[in-house]
Amino acid sequence: MRRYLPYSPAVVAAIFAIPAVGFTYLWDDYNFLTNAVFYQLHDWFPSHDDPFYRPISRGVYFSVLDLAGRGGAALGHVLNLCFLLAIVILLGSFVSRLAGRKAGIMAGLIFAGLGAAPALVAWTCLDQDLLAILFSLAALHLRLSRRNGAALAAVAAALLSKETTLAVIPALVLFDWILDRKPYRIAIHAAAYSALVAIWSVIHPAVGILVSRGLRSGATGYVGLEHPERSPLHAIRYLISLLNLPAFWPLPAWPAFGVVLLLVGGAATYFVVRNTDLEDEPSLPAVSRRRFVVLAAVLAAGPLILTSAMIRGWAPYYGAFPAVGFSMAAGLGLASLPLRTQLAVLGIYLTLGMWSRGDLKNPEETTESNFRLVDTALKKVELGFRQLYPRFAPNTQIVLSVQARGRGSIYIHMYAFQVLRIWYRDRTLRAVRPEDRKRADGPEILILITPDRDVVDIDPRTLYARSASRTEPDYHQCEGAVRAYAMGLAGSGQADDAVHLLLHLPEVNAGLLSVHRRMAAMFLYADGRDREAEAVLDSTVALPRGLALADLQAVLAEQPKRRVFDDHGLRAFGISAQDTAAVRELMRWFVSMGYVEVALRFSHRVERLRPGDAEAEAVRRHMTAILEMRKNLPPGASDVD
Repeated sequence: MRRYLPYSPAVVAAIFAIPAVGFTYLWDDYNFLTNAVFYQLHDWFPSHDDPFYRPISRGVYFSVLDLAGRGGAALGHVLNLCFLLAIVILLGSFVSRLAGRKAGIMAGLIFAGLGAAPALVAWTCLDQDLLAILFSLAALHLRLSRRNGAALAAVAAALLSKETTLAVIPALVLFDWILDRKPYRIAIHAAAYSALVAIWSVIHPAVGILVSRGLRSGATGYVGLEHPERSPLHAIRYLISLLNLPAFWPLPAWPAFGVVLLLVGGAATYFVVRNTDLEDEPSLPAVSRRRFVVLAAVLAAGPLILTSAMIRGWAPYYGAFPAVGFSMAAGLGLASLPLRTQLAVLGIYLTLGMWSRGDLKNPEETTESNFRLVDTALKKVELGFRQLYPRFAPNTQIVLSVQARGRGSIYIHMYAFQVLRIWYRDRTLRAVRPEDRKRADGPEILILITPDRDVVDIDPRTLYARSASRTEPDYHQCEGAVRAYAMGLAGSGQADDAVHLLLHLPEVNAGLLSVHRRMAAMFLYADGRDREAEAVLDSTVALPRGLALADLQAVLAEQPKRRVFDDHGLRAFGISAQDTAAVRELMRWFVSMGYVEVALRFSHRVERLRPGDAEAEAVRRHMTAILEMRKNLPPGASDVD
């Protein structure tokens, strides 16, 4: 038992991570995997297209996952789980060498029970955090063994996995001094690590960009010294999460798997703690408690300060790096307490950690529970695609109407991350919004993803629709997809096809008939075919002003980027371009619904009609700021990395 007891906290970590194994790829996983699948070397060599240079955790890691084909996601979670278990073992071993076996086992249990730890397994690309922590712990072990050259190499590997490693370098430089191991040789270590950081800074794209901008974010996306008032709040939330208290509001629900997992994990923890208490310490601690706590504090404070100050957003998994130092200090403190107190503290800690993993009402939080929602949604959509399309012909343009918005993140996955390329392992596939379709050189398919994530194939020639669920497709959902497709046809120079499609849609009520005919007239106006447009409108029922504005909102909300129909839409729907009240109402609606580009255009219209208008000026400034922020994000980047 003594032989295997130091590894037992890893068993506890594995138990708590079980629900996080089996997820599909999520968000940024697809960017890195696309580079690997199609042999693009963006993640291997520095590039200004991506400011984050992490060749080990991106280039090497995702190339390995590519070799596994469709089993890559499963392999990724297995690897991440192995990294997590190795971290727990290395952490416990390191603390054992400095403060005794009991303290080491307690430190391992604390990290294993961290509520945010399973998220590192759930999201494949969080191997970046895991590998950085793993290499950093290896460096600490090597410094303790006085293998300084190998420790420097381990830190280099950590830096090439994630930039947060910078925050642990002071602890490595001051390591001998903190532990009172003479000679200190601080100057030698400082020179060696400074040279390493200097070389890394020269090749790392983000460093030069940040320095040139005075450490403010820009092309580095979500990294930079902006909004300093957020830093204390973020730091407090990280400190709360280190205690396994839910740092969310509203508070999470209790997870569905919580009771069973807590009982099993709690039983394993009890077994470990009980047997640890029965053992005698094999030797005296290598350093004093005070010096050990100083080392733990430096290891926790560095990543905590760096992350709180430099990362725009907040995510629980960012707390994993400072959790190393926290676990060291907590493990030392627990080791000196009576058995019953140890069990009580760990019981409360594990229970809080389980609670913090529950479902959240805020979909913006990058947590395990929200990962699960996206995983479920993506798996349903992928299954639907495979049922309808066992394969696609090369160079297929998939005109995709995504009506499944919200917490499943289907929209961003289909368009920004182009997941169909990965699902079908075909780089020639391209999913486009209907409004952005182009004249196709190859096959073209119109597909709808419904709000309940069913996949529907629509034939624009016959208007026949079939769903993956084998249920009758909803007319209104299909009508929205076809109407958007007509917008794309007109935007790509195929106005005749768009007009023909709209005028031959099966109509279920007079309201939709009017919308379709007025859209057809809008496209004819845009092509300078006024007489044809007037002929269509002459046989179209007149609309009350309020209804015309409501219809126009939906029609103009999403348009082709290369062709705008605002003027022609106002004309076709009978709204004067000089009607300030109507233009203002449209502007307000676009703002409220988050249609940034069109809201900006209509703010300009209001300002031209009413120079100096305060509301329009405020909208213009706000929309312009949003567009500038989007420009600064790396291509295809999500807000969670």
